[in-house]
Amino acid sequence: MYAAAVITPLDHLLAFALAVLFPLRAATGTFRRLKRAPVEALPALRRRAYREAIAVEWALVALLAALWAWTGRPWAGLGLAAPITPGLLGVTAGALLMVVLVLRQRADTLRDDAALARVREQMADLEVVLPHDRAELRRFYALSVTAGVCEELLYRSFLVWYASQWTGLIQAVAVSGAIFGLGHAYQGGRGVLKTGAFGAFLGAVYVVSGSIWPAVVLHALMDAHSGHLVQRAYERADELARARAWAVFGAPAGGTEPAAAAPGAADGPPAAAEPGAPAAPAPGAAPATVAPERAS
Repeated sequence: MYAAAVITPLDHLLAFALAVLFPLRAATGTFRRLKRAPVEALPALRRRAYREAIAVEWALVALLAALWAWTGRPWAGLGLAAPITPGLLGVTAGALLMVVLVLRQRADTLRDDAALARVREQMADLEVVLPHDRAELRRFYALSVTAGVCEELLYRSFLVWYASQWTGLIQAVAVSGAIFGLGHAYQGGRGVLKTGAFGAFLGAVYVVSGSIWPAVVLHALMDAHSGHLVQRAYERADELARARAWAVFGAPAGGTEPAAAAPGAADGPPAAAEPGAPAAPAPGAAPATVAPERAS
């Protein structure tokens, strides 16, 4: 798939950043800061974390693009082409089938309070980085698109190319998946294994299709789906808690009875109050349906 190339110091530096600096940042940086923050400070810190992650990832992609242009390497080497091949057609068909299945499972989960409660339980360790209200969810969608584009270009396009200069293609995909998993060290050992497996899957999608774009779309959709599912789980818990409080204590002065809306009403107008606790991407774990991989 790749011809031998002249590796520059900047290639080594970018690979070092992805393999070493990002995992260290993930384990000791933003997530730890959020875990130690007081509850009232979490919404602002979470929004800031989303902004920082978006800025860092696009900056690294800009560096990668500048490096590629400076060395005169073909852009096809990053998988930016989309040749119509049996591999691409097969991957597209498989991806469409997977999307249909996930959407059906997602609809069932959104209608089931018990399933939403299981989502909250499964994501409890990552609560501080996940979106809790709809304003945060909109920012998380931007982060999901960023992760889909930037992380696929960095971890799949670049790292598979880089590792393949010394190993076979299958080994290069495995290496890139392992490094991707380490980049999510804040999720703990189990999270590293899950995101590493997801990264290896996306690497296989890239290699089989011959294009990075199917992996980009899958990654972004999975992160966005997971973020919305978790946010809706927190929102529903809030609705039920307010309804119980009203039933026990009555409406507060000047208040009205909260509507304990059906759990599937996730896309209606925003709830009257936003929860203060945080929640957090993608790309790739599975709650009651498919849970976030990370919050990049």
